[in-house]
Amino acid sequence: MMKINDLNSVRDSLRELGLKQGIDLGDEKAIAKFNDEVPFDSRWFDSRWLCCYLEDWNEELEERLHYFFKNMSDYQDAMDKEDIKSATSSFHAALSCAGDVSNIFGYIKNDMVKLLHGEDKTTDFQWPQFNNE
Repeated sequence: MMKINDLNSVRDSLRELGLKQGIDLGDEKAIAKFNDEVPFDSRWFDSRWLCCYLEDWNEELEERLHYFFKNMSDYQDAMDKEDIKSATSSFHAALSCAGDVSNIFGYIKNDMVKLLHGEDKTTDFQWPQFNNE
């Protein structure tokens, strides 16, 4: 049984589910082909695979959090010195970093929904149907 205790284990679990559905999420060429087949419209974001399953997700999150905390620290230092111009700049940078962290989880959520719906699957894998009894 796979132990889920960090983002890389989540990545591996999603990739395993993809394989059960006949989708190798680690095959960049195959994923690019899936994504290229999605017509360009306002809903493209929800229809494409967004995560890179060959990257180190733990490292990516750690790096983005590092810059978020660094910018918040710079903001606080500038506020303590009453340097509002520098504080504003650091605050905006921290806001951008917070968006980057949020995007990581948004991309994971997007791919989880795609796996749940099974839109790109090439196998007969089916989620069980539950009734309301």
